[in-house]
Amino acid sequence: MEAVKCKGVSFTYPENKIPALKNIDLDINGGEFVLMLGASAAGKSTLLKLFKKEIVPFGMLTGNIEISSSVGYVSQNVDESIVCDKVRSELAFGLTNMGLSFDETELLIAETASYFNLEDKLDSEIASLSGGEKQLVNLAAVMIMKPDILLLDEPCSQLDPVAAERFVNLVKKLHGDFGLTVIISEHSTELLYDAADSVIVLDSGELIVKDSPEGVAKYLKNNSHKMFKVVPAKYRLGALSEKPYKAESEKPDIALKCKNIGFAYEKGNNVLSELSFNIYKNKINAIIGANGSGKSTLLKVISGVLKKQGGKVKTDLSVSMLTQNVYDLFTRERCADEVTFGKNTDFLEIDYIKERHPYDLSGGEAQRLALAMVLERGADIILLDEPVKGFDAPLKEKLGALLKKLCENGKTVVIVSHDIDFIGAYCDYCSFLSRGKIITTAERREFFSRLSFYTTSLSRLTKGKCVSFEDIDEQD
Repeated sequence: MEAVKCKGVSFTYPENKIPALKNIDLDINGGEFVLMLGASAAGKSTLLKLFKKEIVPFGMLTGNIEISSSVGYVSQNVDESIVCDKVRSELAFGLTNMGLSFDETELLIAETASYFNLEDKLDSEIASLSGGEKQLVNLAAVMIMKPDILLLDEPCSQLDPVAAERFVNLVKKLHGDFGLTVIISEHSTELLYDAADSVIVLDSGELIVKDSPEGVAKYLKNNSHKMFKVVPAKYRLGALSEKPYKAESEKPDIALKCKNIGFAYEKGNNVLSELSFNIYKNKINAIIGANGSGKSTLLKVISGVLKKQGGKVKTDLSVSMLTQNVYDLFTRERCADEVTFGKNTDFLEIDYIKERHPYDLSGGEAQRLALAMVLERGADIILLDEPVKGFDAPLKEKLGALLKKLCENGKTVVIVSHDIDFIGAYCDYCSFLSRGKIITTAERREFFSRLSFYTTSLSRLTKGKCVSFEDIDEQD
């Protein structure tokens, strides 16, 4: 039986002349696991929201959508989805609105907490949880309402690789245990592609293909489509020849030095502890580590947003930072009032949002607007906290090229990101942060070839011989 049926569905946002969705015909069977791919602003988030009546965006909708069952929705911005201060209250929120008794509510909370391994977190403040734990609570709060269709809009965009794998494995388990219909949009496909019954690809609001994972990979390759770059590495390897690895004979100049940095939000609970490392000049420096390891805090200390509580940050250069929650940066009614539209906005492909309100943007669009704002400041050292969150593969490639160009022109870049494949392709030096300390810093290929879990998908497949497709020549 069809769980979702779309016939001739088109949708246009207010003040926009170009439709976000164009004549979508789509059938999704009950119990099907569907992976949705598409570039930023391709219409993925819009289509998912149209499947849940409570969050249908305002605009002009034509065509017909039939939904046969109850729908649960997990968004990419977990902090905006959570409405209560504590985990227990978040799980109880929907049940209370349904009018369930106290005993019925407590039983369902206990059962859900057990299934999601949240029993020891029930009385915790949500603000104290890591990003992975918050997203787990978000999912549990949706599933406690017993939906038949589960919609997920880039749920792993703010999670580190290990937390993302745990989350995806739980979604797979839910699909298997309850026969859920799962429709998930995600830019990073390594964990999901093989699990999908079918893959759909949106391009500029149009549905261009729905097929098996193998069928979609073949379609994208045969049509030289830009989304082929998001297909997992094992589908793309083909006949490849390795480029020789040439390590730099000596390290470059230092742009910024951290020495014995300490920081704690609460006394006695250090986030950073005697942390020391160097940021290399005119290079892309990356920092990786688990959720809650202190990556964002470190960037805020370097930029001066947070005052260090010990140690020294030494630099003679100006510093500018892109924060993780980019919506906090927006204070104007129009995007055109936030930044000068021109070279940067054209490069980031956001000229079309000029007259829109910043809060009406998708996650990827908001990220690009904020990045344009940071670039406009012209600082010597640019700190980027999750800069490719919500970016599709072509935009990641363009951003990587831009960052390389900035370094060639005298800038220094520091990236914190959970997108290991992006870092593996474009960074020059990478550092691993754990328990408030930098464990090691090394050149890109040397760094990732030594790791097994926090490494690139291609490095795992080739046992460390190749870190990214930048290191090899593709042969058709």
